[in-house]
Amino acid sequence: METSILLAQVIGLYLVLEGLVVLTQRKFVLNIVDDMSNHKALMYVTGAMVLVLGLLIVLNHNIWEATWRVIPTIVGWAMVIKGVAIFFVPKMVMRKAKRFAKNRNMAVLAGIVAVALGAYLVYVGFGLGA
Repeated sequence: METSILLAQVIGLYLVLEGLVVLTQRKFVLNIVDDMSNHKALMYVTGAMVLVLGLLIVLNHNIWEATWRVIPTIVGWAMVIKGVAIFFVPKMVMRKAKRFAKNRNMAVLAGIVAVALGAYLVYVGFGLGA
């Protein structure tokens, strides 16, 4: 299977599900952010996982063309940046995460964007338009 298609399927399904969680389980998301900020080991492991997954994406799919295939590349680079930020400036990352989670309008907007982008990737990834 082509890497772009696989990444569209995986990232698309993840974004749809994550967006729905953000939109429907706000209190749960707030609790996760609070819990994570109180557990340094969990922050470290999360940063490591996000960094490794991001590196796997960008090292295998660093495509910068004006098509849908750039989306997994952008997601991969965002994951690399987030993983590095969690390692080196964890307090800043958690401050921003808390502020984001508490801002209902931003959370709703992010949830809608995640669902829409995820649905688009699912659409192209599973060939629903063909």
